[in-house]
Amino acid sequence: MTANHSSGASLFGGYYQGRNVLVTGAVGVKGTWLCLALEAAGAKVTGLDLRSPPPDSNFVLAGLGDSVRLVQGDINDLGLMQDLLKENDCFFHLAALALVHDCKARPLETYRVNTLGTATVLEAFRLSSVAKRGLFVTTDKVYRPKANDRWLETDPLFSSGAYAISKACAEQVIEDYRQDLEVAGKHFGIARAGNVLVGGDLNSSARTNGAGRIFVDCFEALIDGESPRIFSPSYTRPYTYGLDIVTGYMTQLARMDESGIQGEAFNYGPHEQGGIANAFLATKICETWGGDIRWSGGPLRNEPYQTQALNWDKARLRLGWQPAYTLLESIRDAATWYREWSKVGSVPTPGELRGIDLGLLERHARAAKELGIWWATAAAPGGMTSS
Repeated sequence: MTANHSSGASLFGGYYQGRNVLVTGAVGVKGTWLCLALEAAGAKVTGLDLRSPPPDSNFVLAGLGDSVRLVQGDINDLGLMQDLLKENDCFFHLAALALVHDCKARPLETYRVNTLGTATVLEAFRLSSVAKRGLFVTTDKVYRPKANDRWLETDPLFSSGAYAISKACAEQVIEDYRQDLEVAGKHFGIARAGNVLVGGDLNSSARTNGAGRIFVDCFEALIDGESPRIFSPSYTRPYTYGLDIVTGYMTQLARMDESGIQGEAFNYGPHEQGGIANAFLATKICETWGGDIRWSGGPLRNEPYQTQALNWDKARLRLGWQPAYTLLESIRDAATWYREWSKVGSVPTPGELRGIDLGLLERHARAAKELGIWWATAAAPGGMTSS
């Protein structure tokens, strides 16, 4: 992937080359990387977000303010959504309240954004004469607890907590719109991903009143020369490199009109499908960073899951998708980003990390191509086999 889009025609079967694409939640962690990846694939991107990007965010530091048309607004504004879907023929719906503990503290707002917001996007999609494809991003947390077994797309939904329930409810609303969308010739799908591990996430516990993500806490502490404190070290999670998830989303939307893909839900997870213990993750982050700093155990969090594991065989068989990175490669590239971010001054310069971001995109694309993953190989969509 390159900054001048010259390789766009050889990515994702050329689907995004010159295409107008809307990303809701564009300022978020995955939203930012999705905007970058879409641009690298040749798309013209419009982003929607309720907030303006902070000066030290990856969105600003990647220089996306110069290339993405960013609209500040609420996904529950039906008129706004209709206007945006008059200008874009496909969209990725990522906008959500996504920090589990933040959602627990603000359940009503969580349901307003995650469930009613999805309903508003669906209605705008139904009414649009322009938008033909849309991907709705939910989460693997929609599944009921399943002990040590890997979640399958056919498993029953609904766990507990405002975040998980609001996302599961959103999926029910999507299902309720199915017939109307199909009659209108619209193609849609649902994407459920595991825990995201990628540079650019600034949601540490210090910044979020204790609701932060473990790997961000680790890198923030290591940057300060301190020992990371890890909550729930024995709990396991399907930690997946963010660019693997993003390219899964892009693959699913690009091939959405194919049999077995239209209207389907797909899991996206790591090579380590059985999940990774928080303690192991923290250990490998400390080792990758270097030096003698080691993590220590902090207080346990009240979470609905002790173990989580995700099966993504369906994505492999139907989409030709698989993660390009192992856990150690994911940590390596995340550490690269946080090292560079730690050098950013108190007054960040827009675009300061664009070279780093594009370099990480390029390295990930090379790894995917070496593995023969569909999106990176320029193969025509119909040329894939299911083996």
